[in-house]
Amino acid sequence: MCGTASGWAKVALLVMLAAMCLHIAGWVTQSWMVYEGEGSVILVTVGLWRQEACFQGVCSEFETDTLYVTVVFNVVRILETIVLCVAIIITVLLAVYVFIPAVRLRAVAIALVFLCVVTGLASMIGFIIFMIDVVPPFVVAWSMGLTVIAFLLIWMTGVLLLPDILRRSREETFESRTDLVQPYTPPPHPRFSYKKGR
Repeated sequence: MCGTASGWAKVALLVMLAAMCLHIAGWVTQSWMVYEGEGSVILVTVGLWRQEACFQGVCSEFETDTLYVTVVFNVVRILETIVLCVAIIITVLLAVYVFIPAVRLRAVAIALVFLCVVTGLASMIGFIIFMIDVVPPFVVAWSMGLTVIAFLLIWMTGVLLLPDILRRSREETFESRTDLVQPYTPPPHPRFSYKKGR
């Protein structure tokens, strides 16, 4: 099953799996922005959904404070959640594309590339908005970095599927041309037709 899929499609599936896992990790973890006081006495890490505050080594975790949840913050939440959902859909569709030969069509590959491009754009818009909105003394942190890497891998998945689209396009063009050509039937040899006439 998987053996008949192109090497490009198989690599694309592995890359997309990595992208999905990284995006989930970035979405869930609480280090989108960090504030570290002098001598690490105070440490505040804020994620999309949870935050952690540490004072002199004593830490407490709770829901992200409304102080940080602005309109822009909610836009980032929405965009990154949409990206998460679509990344899961892309991964499932790509797995079906790789493992089921009947689904390995040019139209499916084009749809996957389109989804990768749109999802990557949504992720990029989300983290750019977030970076612009972060104000000192906070700095962006590794959770957002995970989503940036995931965005790059999602786009890479789309690029890896391009050879499949081109190959399937050539195959479909060849098949349509062979359908136009009628099978050749040679005319009967005169000697054999003469004998039949007798």
